[in-house]
Amino acid sequence: MNIKRFSNVSIIILAIALAPFAQADYVAYSLGKKSKSPLPERVDTVETKYLLNIEWGDYKGRKARLGVLQVDNNSSADSFTISSTMGNVDFSSSDSGVPVNGIEAIVIDSLSQTNRFRLVERTELSSVLDEQDLAASGRVATPSGAKTGNVLGAEYLVQVVVTDYEANTSGKSGGVGGLLRKKVPLLGGISGGSSKGRVGLNIRLIDAETSEITFTKQIEAIIKETNLAFGGVGIGSDLALGGFMSGYSKTPIGQAVIAGINQGVFELVKEIGSKPPEGSIVKAEATQIWTNMGQNTVAVGDRLQVAKKGEELIDPETGISLGGSMTTIGEIEVTQVQEKFSIARPLSMNGTPARGDKVLGTSGAAALEFADSWKKPK
Repeated sequence: MNIKRFSNVSIIILAIALAPFAQADYVAYSLGKKSKSPLPERVDTVETKYLLNIEWGDYKGRKARLGVLQVDNNSSADSFTISSTMGNVDFSSSDSGVPVNGIEAIVIDSLSQTNRFRLVERTELSSVLDEQDLAASGRVATPSGAKTGNVLGAEYLVQVVVTDYEANTSGKSGGVGGLLRKKVPLLGGISGGSSKGRVGLNIRLIDAETSEITFTKQIEAIIKETNLAFGGVGIGSDLALGGFMSGYSKTPIGQAVIAGINQGVFELVKEIGSKPPEGSIVKAEATQIWTNMGQNTVAVGDRLQVAKKGEELIDPETGISLGGSMTTIGEIEVTQVQEKFSIARPLSMNGTPARGDKVLGTSGAAALEFADSWKKPK
């Protein structure tokens, strides 16, 4: 009995000791009706239909700030936009064209679902700035006016370019378009015959500071079936587009677009990676230090390094900043965490931290986890 009790205690102690080293969740899963399968690192080898329903793995690390640019249509199909009331569709010329703002909504939704990014508005930024300018003009009551200088900057900009868009459908229509069917024959659905949707997407990641394209990926997504079960796009996108998404997501071309975007977002996650927490000093006193790292970034007990930025190096050929050296001046420990900030106590400091000094997590970022081999979900 004593041996058994010792064995159980040992197992518990061992489990606690190994907890910090537990394997991180997989980046994403493909969902089936009865099971889900973790995705491999190379999803371009996975059949498109298995990228339609994606569940993103749990993630609690640092979130990079992303801005999504307007979708650019370079395909032979014409563009059209979708109004936000009653599911109406506003055409520029074609009833089977590219719904550019609908695709943009899908991109934003997929990025948001990963829980790895902080999304900042870029496509409607002019409206935000106009509201701030109105408040600054004195024509709006001061307490209620939007304040200037609070627009968050993006670390990266994401652009999606539609390079190919083919909705090749045949057979009898029926069932999924509702009131939209008269305006958009594409949304009528297919109840017989064959159907195919094919889209080419170029996903680009742009460094917001230098405007350099740091990553690009060409994706081709083909769906040869219709009315696949779908649950990938959040309700926010559906409401924003006046119900358009509920019909579009049941068509072959709509499903090809969604699966292609999911693949593109998966590639962006791989490219940006998983990063340790990073922030800045907001305020510093002898016994307390405030940082701009809040919930979902740090936790009580986390240890962070404080570093001062050295002289900024400027490339003489381009005039672009190359960054500067960082000098570590000490370590702090988080004692309180609020929604948007945290308070820490100094542990060992070689100098006095100042507002704007960098704060870096001491523990390495969790590695991205992928399936060793691909197995189709049931």
